[in-house]
Amino acid sequence: MKAVTLVVLAAVVGMVAASAMLHRKSFHEVNLDARSDWKSMGPAHASQEVELMFAVKQRNLDTLEARLMAVSDPKSPEYGQFYTFEQIGEVFGNPEAVAAVHKFLGEYQVKDVKTTPNQEYVSVKTTVGEAQRMLLAEFNNYVHVVRSDIVLARANKYSLPKRLAHHVAFVGYVNSLPEIQVKPDFKVADKALGDDDGANIATPQIISSHYGITNNTVSNIKSTNSVFETIGQSFVASDLTAYDNQYSVPPQAIFKIIGTNSPSSCTANPNNCVEAELDVQVITAIAQSAHTTFWSIPGTESFLSWAQAVAADSEAPLVHSISYGSTETGQPASQMNAFDTEVSKLGLRGISVLVASGDDGVAGYNARSDPSACGFAPSYPATAPHVTAVGATQGPEASQPEIGCSSATGGGITSGGGFSTVYDQPSYQSDAVKHYMSVAKNLPPAAQYNGKGRGYPDVSAMGHNFAICVGGQFYTGSGTSASTPLFAGVITLINAARLNAGKAPLGFLNPALYSLPATAFHDITSGENNCCAGSAGSQTCCTYGFTASEGWDPMTGLGSPNYPNLVAALLKI
Repeated sequence: MKAVTLVVLAAVVGMVAASAMLHRKSFHEVNLDARSDWKSMGPAHASQEVELMFAVKQRNLDTLEARLMAVSDPKSPEYGQFYTFEQIGEVFGNPEAVAAVHKFLGEYQVKDVKTTPNQEYVSVKTTVGEAQRMLLAEFNNYVHVVRSDIVLARANKYSLPKRLAHHVAFVGYVNSLPEIQVKPDFKVADKALGDDDGANIATPQIISSHYGITNNTVSNIKSTNSVFETIGQSFVASDLTAYDNQYSVPPQAIFKIIGTNSPSSCTANPNNCVEAELDVQVITAIAQSAHTTFWSIPGTESFLSWAQAVAADSEAPLVHSISYGSTETGQPASQMNAFDTEVSKLGLRGISVLVASGDDGVAGYNARSDPSACGFAPSYPATAPHVTAVGATQGPEASQPEIGCSSATGGGITSGGGFSTVYDQPSYQSDAVKHYMSVAKNLPPAAQYNGKGRGYPDVSAMGHNFAICVGGQFYTGSGTSASTPLFAGVITLINAARLNAGKAPLGFLNPALYSLPATAFHDITSGENNCCAGSAGSQTCCTYGFTASEGWDPMTGLGSPNYPNLVAALLKI
């Protein structure tokens, strides 16, 4: 009799669950268990705390592209007529959707409910048990196979009541796992770098001399910038001082720190800080005296968190440098599109976002230690059409011609580039891509990449053999992680010149950059990005890559800055 009762109860529960699902919409974009870089540890404990972020469906997004191009295209009569922070909220905010999310959350045990000022995101903290009840999801714990200290509770799929799904694009921090790139150790210098000892170091003086920057002082206080950091990367103020002293840079300082910075971690392991120290030391040396923000994003879903944080800042810096990336296959398309939406809205406010194109050529990080992973793995968020992607070059640091940086030519890394599989090719670069396809040598088979996707990078800059001071010791390193803060510093200088001339900052850069005369850039015509990062002779080199060529190409973009011509051309707009 008892067994029959249990069977009947189970059937009733099943019918109730099935009935509930009829009134819900399911979200399922990725299979987390298929990821090789994460391993399931089994069900997450009901008492574990998790954070959820509800991305509401914003109003008027169908007009966003036209609005952005109107203020970003030099040919537009509205060029430079940027929106205020408040106007962004008035145009795109969705009070009805936010109210629906708050009403839904009121039915559950949640805490720390936070809504961005312009009503894009609602974030909460709750327990796994409550999240499972809220989303009808099954959360498992996943541990990173290399970074065993990183454990995340995630679900392969979830659902929302249809009445709420009408107002929500997706719920973040549920069905995605980030790609966490483990940086290689940087070479420890035998002695202080920068001496005339044949070290071939990319010093601030060599960089500025090669690009024709005769004055590195940012002469307008409103020309601000920021470096984005995540996965616990920190910097030490005394290291910045030591770097400045070593290379005769006037004393620099970080103006503002947002998030966590743990200087003590730098002496324990240089890799805890080398990325952040590089960003800080490069951007402040190129754009001296600027108000630079160190913007640290906690956790691992950093791009989504950053988009939320900057969207909420009414006084966000004018230029942002992002030296981190993931492959497009590592993130749900909904989250990548949401990131690009927020970047587009930043462009409407006159804010520029620059992103590193990656250090492992066309194949991406996973092929670095696994030749079977060769192929085309575009780097997100560099592929987002409304950021400016920055590739790396080498040569001038060693008094040699500037070429695309590649491990095959002793560059240590290979500048990433290619075509997106998620984002369509934007109109501002269609002519440049068409020209490349007509003149490029050794193009890979067309079936292996999406030639109609967004091409990247947009520009490039020196990225080989940069000096980095970490914990009082000097190291050398290479990467688009150096090129990006370098180019961000260049844009900061040009913004100051425009502001001094009574003009608006540059905002979303690409429509202007692609419209400039070729003389605004050093055209890079040598290099191929078929190899991953690594020491020459031992690195993974794939069969196919893209070659640098005349004009724009998917290794070095439009080229590196010819500063006098670049600033003159951008001042005319």
